[in-house]
Amino acid sequence: MKGGDYMANLSQIAKKAGCSISTVSRVLNYDPTLSVTDKTKQKIFRIADDMNYSLPKNRAKSGQNLAIVQWYTEEQELKDEYYLSIRIGVEEAAKKYGYTIERYFKNDLLDPIKDAVGVIAIGRYSQGEINDIIQKNSSIVFVGQDTLSNNLTCVVTDMITPVERVLNFFLDNGLERIGIVTGNGRTNDNHEKIYDERLKTFRDFMRSKKLYTPKNVFLGNISPQSGYQLISEALENRSLEDFPNALFVSSDTMAVGVLRALSENHVKVPEDVNIISFNDSANAKFTLPALSSIRVHTKQMGARGVLALRELIENKVEYAPEKVVIGTRLIFRESSFSPKEKD
Repeated sequence: MKGGDYMANLSQIAKKAGCSISTVSRVLNYDPTLSVTDKTKQKIFRIADDMNYSLPKNRAKSGQNLAIVQWYTEEQELKDEYYLSIRIGVEEAAKKYGYTIERYFKNDLLDPIKDAVGVIAIGRYSQGEINDIIQKNSSIVFVGQDTLSNNLTCVVTDMITPVERVLNFFLDNGLERIGIVTGNGRTNDNHEKIYDERLKTFRDFMRSKKLYTPKNVFLGNISPQSGYQLISEALENRSLEDFPNALFVSSDTMAVGVLRALSENHVKVPEDVNIISFNDSANAKFTLPALSSIRVHTKQMGARGVLALRELIENKVEYAPEKVVIGTRLIFRESSFSPKEKD
C-alpha cells in the first residue's frame, strides 16, 4: 500500500470514528501506552474492518498459517449453516489479514497445529479436548463456546437477552402457556453434556413469573425429525387448550419439524400457537408460515475471533483473556404476532 493511501485510509477511519488520525493509528497498532476506552477501540476496529483496512506491518508475514479446528466432520458442517457461517467469517477475516488457512475436522490428528501462528477452535469441546488443543498451541481463540473460566479467550452469542425478549413479547401479547422446544447435546468426544443457557434462562424466567410448567419443556435433539416427533406425541396426548399457545424453539432446524407437526394436527400458526425460533437461517423465510427467528451474527463471530487472535499473538506477554459477546436481533415474520411497535 502506498503512503498516500495509508494516510487517506487512516483519515477516513478517524473521520468515521470521531477520533484523531494519531489515535486511530495507535489503536490499530495496539499501542499499550494509549489511554482510550474499550468502546472507542472496538469502534475503531469495527470501522477499519468494514473498510477492509489493515496496517502494512499488522498483516501476517508471508506463509503464516492459521489453523481452524472444527468439532464436526466436513459432511456435518455442510448440513449446519450455523457453524458453516462462523467458519466462513473466520476464513474471510484471516485471508484479509494475509494468513493462509489449514482446516482440521473431527477425528483429524491435531499435531500439525503446533506449527500454526494461532488457532481458531469452532464448536463445543470437553475439558479434555481443550487441554489437548492448548498443549499443542496456546495461541487460541474459541468461537461458539465460553472458555473464559479456562483463562482462554472466546467469542460467543448472547443467549440470555434474546430469550428473555421473546418471553416478554409472548407475555405482552397475552400468551402465558409458553413452552420451549430444544435439544440435548454432547461434546465432540461424547464425554460431557453441553450446557444450554437458553433452557436455563427459560426456566428461571418462567419460574419468576410463576408460569413454569415442566410438561411444556420438550427435549429432543437438534433435528427436524426430533421437533416433529416431540410435538406430534404431545398433541396425541393433550388437548389444544392444554398445549402451549406460544413456543420458543432453540433452532430453526427443529422448528421445521414443529411446524409440520402442528400443520398435520390442524393447529394454526400463529392463531393457535405463536412460534419464535433461533438462528434465523436462510431457510427461515421459506417455511410455511415464515419463521420469526432470532438472528445470530455468525460471520461476525468468526471475524471477531480472528481479531482477538491477532491481538493475542501480538501482545502475548501482556494479553488478558477476554469473553466477547455478540448481540442478536429478533426478526418478526409470519409464525408469531407482529410487534406492537417497530424497533
